[in-house]
Amino acid sequence: MLATWKKERMDKRQLHSRLVSVDWDFAGRPSESPFSSIHWHPARFASQIPATLIGLLTRPGEVVLDPFLGSGTTLVESQRLARSSIGIDVNPVACLLAEAKTVPTRATAISGLVTTILGDANELLQGDLLAGSPAETCPSTVQASKWYTPEVRRDLARLWHQIASYGPRKKLLAQAAFSALLLPVCKETRHWGYVCDNSTPRSRHGGDVLGTFGRVLSGLSNAYKRRDAELRARQGPDFDVVAAQVVRGDCRKLLADMPSGSIDCVITSPPYFGVVDYVKAQRLSMEWFQHEIEPIRLEEIGARSKRHRRTALQEYMDELRETFAAIRRVVRAGGYVALVFGESRSRDSVLDDVRSGLRAAGFEIELDLNRRVSSQRRQAPSVRGEHLLVLRR
Repeated sequence: MLATWKKERMDKRQLHSRLVSVDWDFAGRPSESPFSSIHWHPARFASQIPATLIGLLTRPGEVVLDPFLGSGTTLVESQRLARSSIGIDVNPVACLLAEAKTVPTRATAISGLVTTILGDANELLQGDLLAGSPAETCPSTVQASKWYTPEVRRDLARLWHQIASYGPRKKLLAQAAFSALLLPVCKETRHWGYVCDNSTPRSRHGGDVLGTFGRVLSGLSNAYKRRDAELRARQGPDFDVVAAQVVRGDCRKLLADMPSGSIDCVITSPPYFGVVDYVKAQRLSMEWFQHEIEPIRLEEIGARSKRHRRTALQEYMDELRETFAAIRRVVRAGGYVALVFGESRSRDSVLDDVRSGLRAAGFEIELDLNRRVSSQRRQAPSVRGEHLLVLRR
């Protein structure tokens, strides 16, 4: 018993030493995986954070959970490092992106699908063929004349109807690329917050639908090639691509249905209090995919739109405590949980409450440090830094 305890303590000391030796600011080093630039997402997880944590806290074949999936970075890095993964989010656009970035097949197959999608798009939108193409319409849920010029509107509608005819995997990749091009080609050229708040654009900016669509798809194909190259380097030519599971819904409810102790590690970045409206920020995609914003917005924990409620902070902490308790139940004994929190300088700090909630849920805090975020990497202007907590079940 004593020998086992000493070995466990030594292992914990070694892990702590390795954790504190990491430059978590990643100063002067690029933090983006090739998948990160595929689609814009607010307050995106720097990919080096989950990549480093997965390497330190788990072994190949173990299961990593991200209950606040976001743009899917934890799942992307888990798959690249041969870990199984599960991601949960209330945001349907986030789930679409995560699925499109973690298709469990080799890059050669992805490249073939991308080639056919691009070929279809070129035939549909280029040159003289436009004159004879059918006049497709946008879904009624799209504020088409508000967001897009007539030329962009026409091209998007034709592309949208073409994508609808595809089979599941081809449609998934094409839909993700379509979603990614909506912001670059819309009239709004100011900060993304104006789209989030449904403001009227001030410019007549149009953008190149076909060119942007092609660049996104090519970037997606190249990202998969990079993923496979790294898997091949680690495992050899017969490498496996581990599947990632994406589930849409409230993580507190979904975790209640998961077996106790079924997760080896949790790596996530919970929503920052009163900083971002994640669903509203994806307004353009939500309109095209015909998802109602308001019901999903109300499910978001800590949404910016709730910040003026008198009970907003209490509600946020109650929801987080409930989430912490659900996470603890599904993590195996001795498993780790890593959380990245960002705070707004215009809001009261919640870190002490978060620490108390984690301890009350039964976690030991192994690492507790600040992480600076450079001005070039901030997507939410009010966020000046982040906090990294590594916990043990």
